[in-house]
Amino acid sequence: MPNGVPSKPSPALQDHTLGLRFTADHFPVSASFAIFLEQMAFGESTLDVNMDWGDQVTEKMNGRPADLGAFAAKVKSAANRAFNTPIGRSIALRAYNMFGDLLTGNTQVIGGIQTTRRYVVVVSAPRHGGSYLTKELYRATGVDHKMVPNFLAHDGYPDGGPFWYNMSDGLSVPATRTTIQQTAEWLIMSDWFFRDMQPVDGYKTFVKKGTKMVYHANFFQETFGPLTEWVVIVRHPVAGCVSLYEKAGGLPEDGLFPTRARSVIERWVMESWMRDGFTPKQVGAMPYFTAYLHYWMRYHQTMAVGGMVRGNRRMTVLGYHPDQAESFIKGQLNRYGVASNPNPEKFYCSGKAGKLHPDWMAEAVPVVADMRRLWSSFGVELPRVVDEVL
Repeated sequence: MPNGVPSKPSPALQDHTLGLRFTADHFPVSASFAIFLEQMAFGESTLDVNMDWGDQVTEKMNGRPADLGAFAAKVKSAANRAFNTPIGRSIALRAYNMFGDLLTGNTQVIGGIQTTRRYVVVVSAPRHGGSYLTKELYRATGVDHKMVPNFLAHDGYPDGGPFWYNMSDGLSVPATRTTIQQTAEWLIMSDWFFRDMQPVDGYKTFVKKGTKMVYHANFFQETFGPLTEWVVIVRHPVAGCVSLYEKAGGLPEDGLFPTRARSVIERWVMESWMRDGFTPKQVGAMPYFTAYLHYWMRYHQTMAVGGMVRGNRRMTVLGYHPDQAESFIKGQLNRYGVASNPNPEKFYCSGKAGKLHPDWMAEAVPVVADMRRLWSSFGVELPRVVDEVL
C-alpha cells in the first residue's frame, strides 16, 4: 500500500469462485455406452450386445458376469479404445456435457430435450408384456426393432433401484453414476443412433422400455418432459412368477427362492427384500412365490406412490391380455400411419399359471386386492383383466 492507496489485487486473486473438477476416472462410462462408442467408431464392439431383446417367448435372461473385476476392466479398455477416435471422443464429450447439464439443471438444454422430441416409455415389471409393447411401438413409429440394440430399447438402462448405491458394471456406485449419468448417455446415444429418423405425428419419437424408471419416477418425468407418453402394463403375479422361473431354469427342486440369483430379475427380487432389511439367507428360506410376490407388491407400490402413476395425465394403463395389448397397438399403428403392416403382432399368453399353482393363487388374492385399493386412492384403476391370470 504505497502512499496509503490500496494496491489493485491481481486477476487471479479477484476470482474467489470455487471449482469442481472431475475426470473420466471419477465418472467412467457405462458398459452400454462403451459398446455404443466402439460400434460407432469401429463398426463392432469387443463387448457382447443383445439384438434379440424383443422376442416375447424366448427372451433370454442372464445374471451378472462371472468375474466382475475383469468385466469392469474390459469396459474401461473398450471405452479408451473408442475415446482415441474422433467420433468416439466427440460422442463421449457430448454425453459428459449432457451429464453436467442434468446435474446442474441447465433449463435451456433440458427445455430443448422436452420440446423437440417425443418419448414413449413402456413401464412394467419383468415378464409383464413390456417387450411386446416396446417392439410393436418401434414398428408403429417406423423403426425396425431388430436394428435397435438392447441398451437403447430395453429394461435396465438407464439403471435404477431401491438403493441409492447399486452394482453397475462390477462396482458399487451411487445413482449419480447410474441413473443420471446413464440417462445422459442414453439421450446422446438415441440422438445419434436415430439421427436420420423422420418425425411421426409431429415429432421425432423415441421408444424406450423403462422397467427401473419407477425408482426415480420424478427425475425421468421432469427430465423427459410433458410430451412424454407413458404406457403401463400389469400382469397377475402368479403368471408373472411362472414366466420368471421358466426363463430362469425352472422352479427350484426344493421350491425355495435361490440364495444365488440365476438371472437379473431374481436379483431384483432379492434386492426388494434386502431393502426391507432381510438377508439373502433369509430370502433363500422362503417359498419361491412368497419371495416373488413381495417384489411384485413393492414394485407396484413404488409405481403408485413414487410418482409414476400419480397425477400422470399422459399415461395409459393396460392389463396383460391380448385384447388390451393388441387393441392399444392397433391404435398406435393407425395413429402414426407409417408401418407397412397395419395389424398388431399376436400377443402371447399361456393361460396355464393358475392351474399349475392354485395355492399361489390363494396367496396372491389379498395382495392384488390391496394393490387395487392403493392405486384407486391415487385415482388410477388396476385393470380387471389382471385377474384372468394370463
